[in-house]
Amino acid sequence: MLESLIRTAFVDDCLNIMNASEDICEAFKEVSTTHRTFAQFGSLTRSDDRIAIELLARFRDDWESHRTVKEEVGFRSAPLVPKTEAESSLALALGWIAHRTARAHLTPESAEAGLYQDAELFRKRYVGGTGISREELTELFSVMQQRFFIEMHTFVPDVDDIEGWFDRLDEMMHEWEGHMAQLASAVVASDSEKVQRNVDTLRIYDEEDALIRLAESIRSGVRPSQGEIEAALSAEPRSKYARGLNQAINSLHRANAFFTGSSDLRSFDEFLAV
Repeated sequence: MLESLIRTAFVDDCLNIMNASEDICEAFKEVSTTHRTFAQFGSLTRSDDRIAIELLARFRDDWESHRTVKEEVGFRSAPLVPKTEAESSLALALGWIAHRTARAHLTPESAEAGLYQDAELFRKRYVGGTGISREELTELFSVMQQRFFIEMHTFVPDVDDIEGWFDRLDEMMHEWEGHMAQLASAVVASDSEKVQRNVDTLRIYDEEDALIRLAESIRSGVRPSQGEIEAALSAEPRSKYARGLNQAINSLHRANAFFTGSSDLRSFDEFLAV
């Protein structure tokens, strides 16, 4: 199953707001910026997994020594920068925290709901008032797919079952193509009744929410003040997306307190258990 666009965007917004905050340690800011792909890999873990706690506890003491271990891990092209086990692991832990909250607030009730929620986010963020046809959008998605597989040129095949490996790869490509075609249709020719049922009634995303406006300004290159961040966090959220952002950023601050020694393992563990 392909990862949700809205949850992927949610994690990016969480980490962007976290990075703009003055009271977050430099280690969190560095790894979530340079190893953002590994943060997104947090979606591959279960919400009840303890991986974030284990990784934060493992690397919290003497971080600078851990990050000097030069062993490189993961895909060379995801992203194209050197990474040590400590750096990529810490990024994964932060991504797990954000993805855990995204699942709680933004898991759709059906495939149709997920499709229309992704389409609504794509339309509001990337299309706006500009006109775009289904054909143009489908072509864009096709180019994105080609670039994705070119970047995976270092992907190691299963040489013991090469035919099965190719079959699975072909199945994944067809799944991508089918989903992108459906998404293109939902973006440019959306069914108003389905949008009402799956997006509007559920209050998934409200562009007037203070945290959503803050996230948009950061994506536009604005560096907010600490006061502006705190005001956005204090504002009452109206949409599920904004409520999730509020909870996730609070969780990342708790993780920061644990990692920097301001709180102990028991306190952080009890917080995540709620």
